[in-house]
Amino acid sequence: MPKTSAKKAPRVPAIAPIVAPARRVEVLETALALIADHGVAGASLRKLATELGMSQPSLYHYFDSKEALVAQIIEHCAQRMLDAGSVPPPVSREDIPRFCKQMVLTLYSTETHPRFVRFLFVVAFESEQNRALIRDVFQKRLYPGFGLLADAFGRNAADREDLRQLTRMVVYALGFPLLEERALFRAPKASADVLRYAAWVESAAQRLLG
Repeated sequence: MPKTSAKKAPRVPAIAPIVAPARRVEVLETALALIADHGVAGASLRKLATELGMSQPSLYHYFDSKEALVAQIIEHCAQRMLDAGSVPPPVSREDIPRFCKQMVLTLYSTETHPRFVRFLFVVAFESEQNRALIRDVFQKRLYPGFGLLADAFGRNAADREDLRQLTRMVVYALGFPLLEERALFRAPKASADVLRYAAWVESAAQRLLG
C-alpha cells in the first residue's frame, strides 16, 4: 500500500505586536533620560525595564538593539524640535525674529530638550556611527528648516539668503546660553538674564530686517 505523505499545516505568518504610541513615547523618553545621564554603555536594558515597570524581553517590541534605540530617540526628538510646540507661526517677514526666539525658548522650557542635548553629546562621543547618524538627521531634517521661512517671506534670491542666515543667527544665538543653563548646568528654567538677552536678540534681528 503506497504511503501517503502527511500534509503540513500551513504556516501562519507572525503578527507583529501592536505598540501603543503613548507607551512607545514613554519608552523613548525614559531611555533618553537614562542615556543622557549614564551613556549608552551605562544605561542597561535591565535598568530601563525596571524604570518602565516591564520585563526586559518586552523592550524588544519597541527596538531590537541599543543602536536601534539610539536611532529612534534621535528621530523622536528631532521631530519634536521641528514641531516646536505650539508657537504661533510668523505672519510677516518682520515677525520671523519673534517666532525664532519663542521657538527656542519653548523647546528649552521642557525637560526633554535639555536631556536630548546632553544625550547628543554623550552618544556622539561614544561612537563614530552615532556621530554619522546625528549628522545625517540634522542635515536632512533640521538644517533645511532654516530655509522654510526664507522661502515663504523672501522677496528675491538675495533676500531669501539673508532671511535664512538671520533665522540661523537667532536660533544659534539663543540656543547656546540656554544649552549652558538648562543642559549643562541643569537650571530649572531660563534665567532672567537670558530672557533679557533673548529680547535683545529679537530686537537686534528686527533692526537688521529694517
